[in-house]
Amino acid sequence: MSTIAHPPVQCPTRTASAVLFSWSPSASAVLLALWLSALGSVFTSPPAQAQQAVYRCGQEYTNAPREPALCEPLAPQAITVINGTRPAIQPQASTSAAVPTRSASAEPVAAAPNAAAQPRTPAVPSRLPDVQQSERDGQARTILMQELDKARAQLAQLVHSYNQGEPEKWAAETRNHQKYLDRVAEMKAAIERTERDIDSLQRELSRRPVHTSVRMP
Repeated sequence: MSTIAHPPVQCPTRTASAVLFSWSPSASAVLLALWLSALGSVFTSPPAQAQQAVYRCGQEYTNAPREPALCEPLAPQAITVINGTRPAIQPQASTSAAVPTRSASAEPVAAAPNAAAQPRTPAVPSRLPDVQQSERDGQARTILMQELDKARAQLAQLVHSYNQGEPEKWAAETRNHQKYLDRVAEMKAAIERTERDIDSLQRELSRRPVHTSVRMP
């Protein structure tokens, strides 16, 4: 059996063409475009694929330098992608929600016939404030009467000692008439002051009338 020798098949070799960028005033824009294209490849490729490096060779920027030793690799710049917020979809109000529903608890509850038929007790506590007030007025009148009796007794004693402006002289006042006059003036002022106290006590008593005793039913 004879074998036929086939000529070797030559496959065309692919050479990576270098991407060259000439320096221009918009070099920063070109560099940004390179980073954006590299970023797009990151999203389309698997996560494990690394970002393609970019070199600066003099005034040129390329991702496939001819002499990497003479070029300076550029550090990758982090690009932050912010996802936009989606507008919130408001649910349509149902027609049934607009109609208020009446619950069973909202219905008026009729009073029990037994509770309505029960007789009401007499309002005895309503008369208690009147009784308490009368007791307080009675106690106040008692105190005022005691003070009035004391004032009247003091006034009677002062009037008797005053003796219509000519009280009896003391032994020390016989030689010093001015002391006698001063004592007479003090006795007169005490009489006037006691009379004013009696008038005040009488007016206060007139404001508190005598209450008759209230009997509880």
